[in-house]
Parts: sequence; C-alpha cells; structure tokens
Amino acid sequence: MVMFLCIVPLLSVVLSIFFENSSKEFLFFSVEQNFYTSIWTTFGVAAAIFTGILAIIDYNIRKEVTITLFGITLFISAILDIYYLLILNEKKVEGDFFSNLYFIWWINRVFYSLTLLVGTIVYLKIKARDLRTPLQKRKIIYKTAVFCFLAGVTCVFIIANTDSILQRKQVLSQMVKIDLFSFFPLVFLLVWATFYLPKFMLRFHSTFSKFLILSIAPLFLAQLFMALSTSAFDSYYNAAHYLRFISYLVPLAGIILNYVETVRNEQRIIAKLDVEVKEKHALTANLIERERLLANAEKISKLGSWELDIKTNTYKWSDELYKIYGFPGNTFYPTHAIAEQVIVPEYRQKLAKELGNAVKNKTNFAAEYQIVRPDGVKRYVLNQGYFASKENKLIGTVQDITELKEATLKLRKNETLLREGEAVSNNGSWEWQSNDEHVVWSDEMFNIHGYLPHSTIINISSYGNFVHKEDVKTLRQIFIDARQNKISFKANYRIVRPNGEIRHVSTTAKFKEDEIGKGFSYLGNTQDVTQLKETQRKLEEKINELNISNKDLEQFAYVASHDLQEPLRKIRAFGDRLKTKFAANLNLEGQDYIDRMQNAAERMQALIDDLLAFSKVTREVKEFREVDLKELLDSVLHGLDYAIESANAKITLSVNEKVDGISSQLAQVFQNVISNSLKFVRPNVQPLIEISSQVLVGSAIPVEGVSQHLYYCVIKITDNGIGFDEGYAGKIFDLFQRLHSRTAYKGTGIGLAICKKIVENHFGFIFAKSKEGEGASFFIVLPLKHSPT
Repeated sequence: MVMFLCIVPLLSVVLSIFFENSSKEFLFFSVEQNFYTSIWTTFGVAAAIFTGILAIIDYNIRKEVTITLFGITLFISAILDIYYLLILNEKKVEGDFFSNLYFIWWINRVFYSLTLLVGTIVYLKIKARDLRTPLQKRKIIYKTAVFCFLAGVTCVFIIANTDSILQRKQVLSQMVKIDLFSFFPLVFLLVWATFYLPKFMLRFHSTFSKFLILSIAPLFLAQLFMALSTSAFDSYYNAAHYLRFISYLVPLAGIILNYVETVRNEQRIIAKLDVEVKEKHALTANLIERERLLANAEKISKLGSWELDIKTNTYKWSDELYKIYGFPGNTFYPTHAIAEQVIVPEYRQKLAKELGNAVKNKTNFAAEYQIVRPDGVKRYVLNQGYFASKENKLIGTVQDITELKEATLKLRKNETLLREGEAVSNNGSWEWQSNDEHVVWSDEMFNIHGYLPHSTIINISSYGNFVHKEDVKTLRQIFIDARQNKISFKANYRIVRPNGEIRHVSTTAKFKEDEIGKGFSYLGNTQDVTQLKETQRKLEEKINELNISNKDLEQFAYVASHDLQEPLRKIRAFGDRLKTKFAANLNLEGQDYIDRMQNAAERMQALIDDLLAFSKVTREVKEFREVDLKELLDSVLHGLDYAIESANAKITLSVNEKVDGISSQLAQVFQNVISNSLKFVRPNVQPLIEISSQVLVGSAIPVEGVSQHLYYCVIKITDNGIGFDEGYAGKIFDLFQRLHSRTAYKGTGIGLAICKKIVENHFGFIFAKSKEGEGASFFIVLPLKHSPT
C-alpha cells in the first residue's frame, strides 16, 4: 500500500510531460503555483501533529518511550512546516524565492533525519535498567523534548538567516560544482536506516517499529524528486512535498495500528486474565477445599503441623496442634517457652537434642515423648519432620499416639502373658500360609519340640523330621486332605525331641481364606499332652478298677439283700406264732417285745426291698423307646387308687408330651413322688395334687449341666402338704436321707434316691422347691429325644 502511494506521484510527473498545464489545473479549475505544495504541507502538518499527540497519549497509557521519541520529532517538524507554510503563502515572489523555499525545506529535512538518527542512537545507548520506573521514563521524555525543542529553535534561527546563508552557499557552489548540502538528509537517513534502525527494531519490537521501515521509501523518494526539481512548484517539487506527507502519514498509521494492536493485546490479556482469575478462583476454591480436607484429616488422625523459623525463633502452629496440646485454637501466638513448657520435663533434653542434630546435619528428625496439657492430662505424641535449608526453618508434624501407645503397651503385655501362658500350659501356636513354604512358630512351639526359640527354620517339608516315624504317614495324609478340601483339622501324634525323648502332642488348625488374592492359611495350636495322656491312662486304669469294684459291690448288695430275705421271713413267722399261740401266757411286757420285734422285721423287709429296687435300677440296661407320659401317669394313678381314696385327695393332670425313655422306670419315679405327696399331708386339709408339663429349650431351664440347645419336657408335681425347709432340697435325694422320724411318717429314705438314679439314667434332672407348711413342687426334666452322647 505504501509503495503504491509512493508510485502515484509519477503520474503527475508523466502528465506534466504530456500536458504542460496539468499542474496548474485542479478539477478544471485554475490554481496557483503553490496550491499543491500548500495542500501536501498542510496534510503533513496535520499528520505530524496527530502523530505527536497520539505518541503522548500512548505514553500515558502504555508508558512506552520509543514512540514518544518519534512523536516529539514529528511534532517539532510540524511546527517548522507551519513556519514554512506561512512563508510559502506570503505571495511574494522575489528574486531567488525558489532557492529560499528549497533551503527552508532542506532545513526541515535535515532536522527530521538528524533528529531520527541522534535520537535512535541515544535510545539504543540507554540501558534497560534505566527504563524500569515511570520516573526514569519521564526523565528520558523530558530530555528528548528539550533536545528537539532546542534543535527546532536552531532551525528557526537558521531559516531566519536564509539570505546570508545562501550568499555563502553561492560562494561554495562556485568552488564545488556538486550541491553537497542536498546530500546531507540522504546521508543521515542512509546511516539511520542501515545501521541503527535494525538494532532499534530488535530492541523495541512493535508494529510501529515495522512501519518505520516503510517510511524510509517516501523519505528517499522525496529527496530524489527535490533533486530533480528545476523550478519552484513544478511536478517534482510538488511530488516531493506529497512524499513528505506520506512519510508523516506512515508513522501515524503505525501508531494507530500499534494502538489497535495494543488494545487487542489488552483485550487478549484481559481475556487471559479473566481466564486466569477464574482459574485462580477455582484454584482458591480447590485450596480452600484442600485446607478443609487437610484440617479434617488432621482432626481424624490427630495430626498437627508446625514450623520454626531458626533466624527469628518464631513458631507457627496449625489449629489441630493447639487442640493436641490442649489449648483453644488460635488464641495466642506460640513461643519457644510455651512449646517447651508443654513437654514433660524428662523428655525436653531428648527433643532438643533431636532438633539440634536436624539443624546441624540438615536432616530429618523423629522423637516420641510425653506432653502435659494445661488440665494436667498427659498424652503421648510423635514429633517428626525435617530441616528446610533454603528457608532456614524446621518443619514438622505432631501426632497424638496415646491410644496407639497404650495399645502397643497392652499388646506387649498380652504377648508376655500369652508367652508365659503358653509356657505354663505347654501350648504353642503357629501359622502357615499357602504362598509361603515356611511355618511361623511361637517360642513355646520350639520348647515343645526340644529346641531353643528361633534356633532352626521350619517348613512344611522338614516338619516330618520332628514326627515319630510311625505317625508321619497319618499326619501327612490328614494335612493333605485338609489342604485339598480347605477345611480345618485336628491331629494327635507323637514327636521325637533331639535327645530322643518321645512326647505326645495334639494339634488343632483352623482354615482361613486370605481377603486379598486366592491364597489361604492355617492358624494352629499344638499342645504337649504327654502328661495328660499318662494321667488319662492311669485314670482309665482306676476307672476299670472302680467298675470292677462297683460290679462286685452291686453283686454283693444284691446277693446280701436276697440272702437276708430268708432269715427275715423266719423271724417274722416265728414272731407271728409266738403272738398267736403264746399271747395268753405272756404278760404285757412280753407282748410289747414281740410287737417291737415284728415292727423291726417289717422295717427290715421294706429296707431290703428298696435296696433291691435301687440295685436293680443301677444294673438294669434297657432300650429307650417313645413313652406317652399321659398314658403312663394315668396308669400310675390307677395303681394308687386306694391310697388316693384313703387320703381323699384331689388330683389334676394336664400332661400330653411324649419322651424317649424306659416306661417301667419312669412309672416308678412318678409313683414315688406322688406317693410322697399322698403321705406328707397336713391334718384336716384335703390333699390337692397338680401334675402339669411343658416343653422348654435348655437355655430356659435353671439347672446346671443342661444342654443349652436341647429341648426338654419339664413335668411339675405340686402338692399342698407339709412341705420342707428348702435348705434340705438337695439332700432329700440322697440314700437313707429322712427329714422326719419313723414314728411320724413311714419310709426308708431310699425312694427319692431311686427317682434321682432313674432320671439320671434318662439324662435328665430332678429337683424340688418348697416352703415348710406350704407344700412342695417336684420338677422332673427329661430330654424329648434320647441322644447316645
């Protein structure tokens, strides 16, 4: 575009060649000689003034000094052009007026080119550090303005003395045929454009700098056309002024475009800043969220942070650290005295040494110690961190580890107790994982096998060397089956210690699947049961001896009781004969003796019968079958009709259950208990007997030894008789145990013992509750189903 504007003047030159009057007419109107020069000079003045004004505005906005240099130069040039324009329009054509105008125009060109050259050189010499602050930039602007003003005043002074200078020039022109003065602006421009403008563009890179290159062409062409001009206001003269206007217009366009680019850059910067602001807002929100998460993490983990500036000896604590030390958060600035006061005295030297070493060696530190809060509570903390060399600070964290410390101490105590307990009970523990061949043993496991703790390495393959050779195959098969089926197992086997001693052990192992992966493990317990085996053997021998003795005693009791029957029957028979045949011959004392003998024989008979019954229960072994308790009790009550009728008793029966048992023995139990209720009645009180039953689970029955998850039938027999002191509730089921004299109530004291024996043979329980004078309740507890175990 600029090159096109530079070529346009050639058209006026061509027209002037073919049409002589073309330069004297404009739109078919006649014009004066100075018309075109005045127009282009006026336009140039306007462009230069606008350029200067925009340069000042640009400096106030962007604080950029480079454009201001050219703006001030053009502004002073515009003032000189105004002076030239006033002279041009005086309309006085004197002797050598063309020479005067040419000289004044040359002065303006010299001013402009020389100012550009000198100003550019000076600006390149200024160091970057001298252009950092607004004050430094203003000083440069003021110096530039003063320089340009003085240069402009000098030019005005020279122009005012044009005539005298031209007279001296005529003398020089006669001596030198070449007009050297016309080449000065070209030389200045050539030096400026060749040597300094490229450096200027490299240092002050902008759109305006690029446009300065474009202004070189019209400046050179203006000088060329002026050299070709032969008279004032001819086509070359006017073209030169036109090109001078173009040379002013190009920097103006550069400033405008530079400003446009600046605005666009500012818009881009604003948009970028807006994005950055949004990003910073997001980052700030993220940081706030992270701080919240960090605070929550510190709160959850009871972890506080701190830092100590070594130079100023000042502390900074996080909110959680205030809480750990027992202070309200952020109520004071922490100091070294407060930080030291919190620590229990016996730990202060230890911590100071750790921190001192960290600063000295520029390394990490870690210390565990106790603190005492203002309320007197002591806590364990772990203080760890590092020394930041660049910041000259100690940075660390303090974690409350009281619970962990107490748990560790408790764990150590439990481990000690477990180790001692294993040693006392000869009980060792072990663990084996499927992904590891080795077996982990406790200390007692080594002791059981006759080794010092951790003195040898144990694995699955080598353990067979510890086992008795007769038990290796069996133990190995048990482990293989358990491993394949992934089940727990138990094994009893023998081991051989290094000294050749054989020990019996019992191992119980629990199968456990790993939570991660497809592996599994076994947790085991091995107990030395050698003494238990020996004790068991001796006990079995004693039991065998006792069983033999019991059988002998039972046989003796049965035989003795049976053999006593015959002499007892003879005693009773001879007593009856004495009383029948010789009663008249005996006095009252003799008859009393016979009565007493008969009573003793009768009691002896009852006692022998009961002993035989008790022995029969002990020896008798019958098969358990289902028994309908209602039918059984109906049968028992039918057999007691006479006794019930004699006592005028009222009996209520509500039993419907069925149990596994021996019918005849259970009938004997109910007969004995109901007979007691009919025997031990209160005088002048009708006997009332209530028989009921219910099914209960073992856990609901208050009897020691009952199976918690087994179902039982509980038969309750309640009467309103004389009752008994409940302190004797456990003794009434013992052999020969009587609570009343033989004269008051008949009996041998064996009936309830037989009941207890029968119930125990049925794996049941019998007990009684009573209050003296208020009746008694007997409870018979029988399993619904018979279990061999």
